[in-house]
Amino acid sequence: MEMSKDSERIPVGNFITIYRRGKKQQFTADFWYGGQHRRQSLKTANLKIARQRAIELEGTLLSGGFKSKAKSVAIDVAIESYLDFHRTEGLRRRTVTKYSSFLKTFAQFAQEHAVTKLDQVRAALIDRFRAIRKPTHSAKSMHNEAVMLNGLFRWCTSREMSACNPMAGMNFKRPPLVPRGGPSIEEIKQILAAAPARLHIMLAVLAFTGMRSGELQRLTCDDLDLDGNWLHIVSREGGETKTGQSRKVPTHEQLRNLLVTMPKRSSGWLFTAPASKKYPGGDHFINTKHLNEDFLAILKRVGLRHGRDGGFTIHSLRHSFKAICVNARVPERAVDIWMGHSTGNSVRAAYYLLSDEESQRFMSEVPFGTGQPAAFAGD
Repeated sequence: MEMSKDSERIPVGNFITIYRRGKKQQFTADFWYGGQHRRQSLKTANLKIARQRAIELEGTLLSGGFKSKAKSVAIDVAIESYLDFHRTEGLRRRTVTKYSSFLKTFAQFAQEHAVTKLDQVRAALIDRFRAIRKPTHSAKSMHNEAVMLNGLFRWCTSREMSACNPMAGMNFKRPPLVPRGGPSIEEIKQILAAAPARLHIMLAVLAFTGMRSGELQRLTCDDLDLDGNWLHIVSREGGETKTGQSRKVPTHEQLRNLLVTMPKRSSGWLFTAPASKKYPGGDHFINTKHLNEDFLAILKRVGLRHGRDGGFTIHSLRHSFKAICVNARVPERAVDIWMGHSTGNSVRAAYYLLSDEESQRFMSEVPFGTGQPAAFAGD
């Protein structure tokens, strides 16, 4: 009769446990190596022989001579398998694209150093790669890249594509979050006053809803509900939101006054790029890169700091929106819902439900363009 799993485990040496397994009840060694949990058959049902082989195995592990049965795979092949896994698990398309771009950059760097297989990668190679990227990347970006790279190696080891994770012993401290403010209400007024007509409403939508520029780009005429006083931000196939969730934001009175002046169209993109040779009908969606460039030009024109290095970008309007709403005493969770911030499985996400009535009321109390100062959050 087979013994219970707990009763058959026998410690041997300092970090190996042996136990019987399978129909033949042969002993298997259970241990950790290279940051990974491993098992190896000792090919005997004799306890005395099993102990001896386990002690020999421990000596091999301590000397660094242990060889995994895992077959080393080419780095570029491993990356494609890793990306396919994430696509299957539903990772957002833009996130997969981000992973792909970075990991292929690492693969190119490794190839330039004559490293093409996973098992050829050493911590020293990763250190050199990170040292090259540090001068042009922020502390946050460096940390995110380390997480992405470690994720690749950890996954490959778990799939037995590599003997061990070369980053298993490497620790990367998450940099502290540094608040990055956005333009004040008065500065937003300056920006809107200086914006040309084709940009004025688009910038107002970003400033008064807190949506991302990519979400603005994908708004359709159907997403604007003037009767219900909503802007719907819909996650569609091929045009998903960052969290993959749809949401809606009340239109503030100041924004509604602008939206009602827009030409009425029954379908298509809500905001379109100017007509061009490629799109003479002027019915193509806007280019977010060009929108940011236009925004930076406006900032420069009105004398406001601009650019990623200590200045404002188009994304800064999201920072402004949150600060203005929270300072107007709108519950932060309500603002997060408007902005589409992910809360994962947090308790506040499970317990807080924002009703349509409360959502509209909260938005009506935000002092956008009213000339009334926002209340301090601590008052």
